[in-house]
Amino acid sequence: MIDRQIKAHAVRGLFRYTATVVFGLALWCDAASMRAQTIVDSQGFEAPLFTTTFNTTGQLEGQTPATFNGTWLRTKGAGSSTAVIQTAVVESGSQAVRVDRIGNSNDRWGIPVSGYPAGDYICISWDMRVDQTTGPAGTFGPFFGAEAYDDDGTAIGLLASLGVDATTGDVLYQAPDTGFLTETGVLVNFGQWNNFMIDLDYANHVASYYVNSTPLGTFGFVDQNNVAGGLDEFTDADISALAAAGGASESLGGTAYYDNFTVVEGLCIPEPTGAALAVAGLAAIMARRRTMC
Repeated sequence: MIDRQIKAHAVRGLFRYTATVVFGLALWCDAASMRAQTIVDSQGFEAPLFTTTFNTTGQLEGQTPATFNGTWLRTKGAGSSTAVIQTAVVESGSQAVRVDRIGNSNDRWGIPVSGYPAGDYICISWDMRVDQTTGPAGTFGPFFGAEAYDDDGTAIGLLASLGVDATTGDVLYQAPDTGFLTETGVLVNFGQWNNFMIDLDYANHVASYYVNSTPLGTFGFVDQNNVAGGLDEFTDADISALAAAGGASESLGGTAYYDNFTVVEGLCIPEPTGAALAVAGLAAIMARRRTMC
């Protein structure tokens, strides 16, 4: 009799936990569905939208997905670094982009757009794996990440920048006004995929940064006070391969891989863990109980 009661109690507990998680997941999905319009979707850089044989090299620039606003271009840079579609290293699917920074060449790739934002928020998300580069002690080397710009034709303004230093593994962002690459206090492992997100808030002119759904902080738009009239538009989110420091670091090369690059109009919704889903669902259930009592 006691055993049956214990088993029944355990089953009820499991049912309640499962229902809580499912309900929490439903809440999260509803929040995610609040995102408005997809601006850029790499579709995982998969075939047939992207090919490893384009222009014989598989170069990213010039490849045009059938949807989502057009052709990938080398938006800014000297042109020595390369971004190519390859199959050897991927986060998911069978293809991803390999970016090789060549020394003394700072380069960026993106899809220029216009007419954004229609609302207050834009979310940039990508998966990235960085290989380690050996450089001078005590300084940064190659920087791999993504940048967001307001390039309306009269002045170029940097909205936000997030990425990884290939010599130290530091996750870096560019500080407001100065543009200095600054440590977030988080390091990532080399040779390992991580997810990065930039949440642009045009109502308050700030950017929030995330790595693997962990918030890193919220800071003002980088060039908000450096561009006449401020920054109110979004024109491109770029895959970036730069020098993170001057001097000898400028000549350092490096390699990183990108996958699942997207730009969406709406708030970033960091993916919750199972425990977080359970807590969210439980909170919602308790709120409903209080309302019903």
